[in-house]
Parts: sequence; C-alpha cells; structure tokens
Amino acid sequence: MEYLIQNDYQQFKKDLQGLPHVQRTFPPNTEVPLTNKSYFVVAGRVIELLLLEDGREHALVAYGPETIFPPLFSEPMQSKDELLCRTIQPTTLWCYDNTALFNRAQMQPAFGKQLNQSYLNHINYYLNDISQLLTESGIQRLISFLVYYLNEHHPVDNLIPIRQKNIATLIAVNPTNMSRNIKKLKDAELISISGNGIRVLNPDALKTYLV
Repeated sequence: MEYLIQNDYQQFKKDLQGLPHVQRTFPPNTEVPLTNKSYFVVAGRVIELLLLEDGREHALVAYGPETIFPPLFSEPMQSKDELLCRTIQPTTLWCYDNTALFNRAQMQPAFGKQLNQSYLNHINYYLNDISQLLTESGIQRLISFLVYYLNEHHPVDNLIPIRQKNIATLIAVNPTNMSRNIKKLKDAELISISGNGIRVLNPDALKTYLV
C-alpha cells in the first residue's frame, strides 16, 4: 500500500543545497536511476515499487518534498533490480553521489542522526509491508488497505476515491481476485461501490471481518 514520507530533511535543505549536486526535472511516469545515487525531492512525488516475480509491481513507499531517497543508499543499488523508483507527477530532484552525503553525515552529527533514523523508519515499514504481502491473503490486504486509508485520511462519508485497479496494484492482487474480494465485502454489507469509489459502510465491522 502507498505510504507517503515527506519533510524528513526539511531542516537540512539549505545544507543540502550547498553540497555538490545536479538538479533534474522528470516528467510523470519516468524511472529514476538509483545506481550509487541519492536524491532530495524538491517538488513532486516519487513512488518506490517492488518488482514481483510474476512481473507485477507492488507499491511500497511514496516520497514527497524534502525527503531523501532511497533510504538504503549505504548499499549499492542497481537500476532494474528488485526495486525501482518512478515519478508519478512532474518532479524536481537534487541528485547526489552517496559519498557527499556520507561526508556530510560525518561532519554534521544531526544530519547523520537523521539518516540513521530514516533508515530505521523505512526498514521497519518495508519489513512490515513485505511480511503482509507474503503472509496475508488478498482479501486481508484489501481490508488492511481500506482501514489504513480511513485511519490516515478520514475521508468524508468514508468514501475512498481510488479506482479498484489502482488499489489492486498497490496491494499486489490480480484483477480477478480483486473483483472476487470486492464482491465478498459487498455481500457482507461492509462496502458499497459507485463511480466515485469505494464507500466503507461499517468500519468497525470491516476491521473484525476476518478475525
């Protein structure tokens, strides 16, 4: 499921601007090369995807402004590996060689501490997300996403305005299974479907549906 991270490095923006970097602007739906590079998001949004063995893509994290990605830049990352990053709107990035950030972390303890904290936060999220992906069924992941969206965004009338096929991509469920799972929740009178999205009719019952 999509998890938005931003403003992690807001206080260090001026310092980062002073380090050697290249500013690049990417149009939507463009892959950002990761090989031994790290990026500071100036504007826009980048989504990180896990490539599954069957060719599908599972969205892990979305990076917004004033965030450095990838958080695991201490390890060399090759483009076209199991992870890739892709813009989902016009995006401006500052591109750094990892050495420059390592040196800044050595000289500025507060910056180094933020790098470590970002790493811990992100890896905890990855582990939880991938564990869910591997161990839970498609309907469990669907319910988890719906509950997550309600808790994070508090939408009016519990309406989640995201197309079913997009949710299916985020939770790595194929369209056939997605339709089947949606029908199960409709038949249980937990959700309703319209052209505007998915409306959760009974959030409390949804949370306990599979318990």
